[in-house]
Amino acid sequence: MDAIIQYDKSEFHETSSGIKISKKSIIKGTEQINVSGRCIFFHDVILRGDLAKVSIGKYLVVHEKVTLKPSYTYGYTKESPTKKVIKFLPLMISDYVEIDSSSIIQASKIGTCTSIGKNCYISHRCIIGENSIILDDSILPPDTVVPANSVYGGRPAIYIAETPESTAIIQKQKLINFYKNFVPKS
Repeated sequence: MDAIIQYDKSEFHETSSGIKISKKSIIKGTEQINVSGRCIFFHDVILRGDLAKVSIGKYLVVHEKVTLKPSYTYGYTKESPTKKVIKFLPLMISDYVEIDSSSIIQASKIGTCTSIGKNCYISHRCIIGENSIILDDSILPPDTVVPANSVYGGRPAIYIAETPESTAIIQKQKLINFYKNFVPKS
């Protein structure tokens, strides 16, 4: 049996679709943020929808002090073909993803059933395949593509191993149970 995690209801907003957001988090650009539901955003999370569209699947758990920020690239405009401009890119986070504390995420896509450890830096335009694990204290350099079913770790992060075939089942059950057991204090 998984442990019950009780939280102070006065410290969280809860939406009708089951999204639980700490009042100590900073959410910018809500009109560009689409969350499927049943997600938890702990204290001091920064979510930047003001820069580009952010799409989030169900059963996302974002622990304390995580920054979720769309990535960017440089480009040129038709009006000034010699002047570089920053273009922000959408951020897509799939279903059943857990991002542990103090991580900074600037990826383009995070696949289903992925786990990102503590103190990680996922750099610009990274793509993380489904059923993958990024170990604690890892740094993914810009434009890294993590294949599905991979374990990456290190500074810079490199391929370490293949995830077990049961990763998707375990991750789904873990996050569903975590959400069910995250209840307000009586």
